[in-house]
Amino acid sequence: MNIVDLRRNSAIFNINQNPTEIMIHRTEKKKMGGYVDEIEQDVGPFVVRIFVANSSSPQKVTTLAGEKQVDRYFGLLADHQADIQAGTTVKDEFTVNNMKFLVKAVYPQIADNQIVSYQVELERVN
Repeated sequence: MNIVDLRRNSAIFNINQNPTEIMIHRTEKKKMGGYVDEIEQDVGPFVVRIFVANSSSPQKVTTLAGEKQVDRYFGLLADHQADIQAGTTVKDEFTVNNMKFLVKAVYPQIADNQIVSYQVELERVN
């Protein structure tokens, strides 16, 4: 077994210790001949592991649109085949156990120049 297969199997083993199936709702902004259009689609399902990355109390965030309560101390582990994105032109979000999560950052884990898994920063939005 090579290092890529070993790391991929390790990620799948860790996910299966506490698996959660999610369906991602993606909103993507695309340039369409002089204007920007928002395209919405559902992606998945994916089996992932959601975990508490750090402990802290929720914070209130105030924007022009109003105020919301967020908790930025959750993470997610996904296998190499998951399609999870974050960026200025794409917003991935999902709901699990009556908790809504927003994907803040996606970090591909690489071995031998191949993606073996993804570590994801989540923001829980109340």
